[in-house]
Amino acid sequence: MGVKLSGSLPQDVDANGMYVLHSDLVKHPERRHVVVIVVETDRINQKHDGQGGLRAEPTAAIQHIEPIEDEDDVERILDIVGRVRAERVNSDTLDFEFGVGADPYAKAAFDLRTASGVFVSDGNGGVTGVDE
Repeated sequence: MGVKLSGSLPQDVDANGMYVLHSDLVKHPERRHVVVIVVETDRINQKHDGQGGLRAEPTAAIQHIEPIEDEDDVERILDIVGRVRAERVNSDTLDFEFGVGADPYAKAAFDLRTASGVFVSDGNGGVTGVDE
């Protein structure tokens, strides 16, 4: 039993905070982000089940979406999501990697670049490096 998700975000800037992530999404497409969304049923389609009956197929529409940027908030939300997921899949473990968070090698890579004297753009017109 599937649920479809409407392909559009709310147009109202008060209900759609995704613009906050614009820069990160462009600069770091490999990263994952945590957002909290509130959905409601947009429509319910009746689909033939292949056995002479019908099944309901709901489509959920996002009513509100907020990116979560504070690291402590992200950690708390992922703890909750991990617990809820463990309950849903009937798992005894809460240890599930969602792939969200800082790259554990980012600091080492930065240190290596700056130690070698390489300057790296900060993406805002400035540079970081040994001569800061």
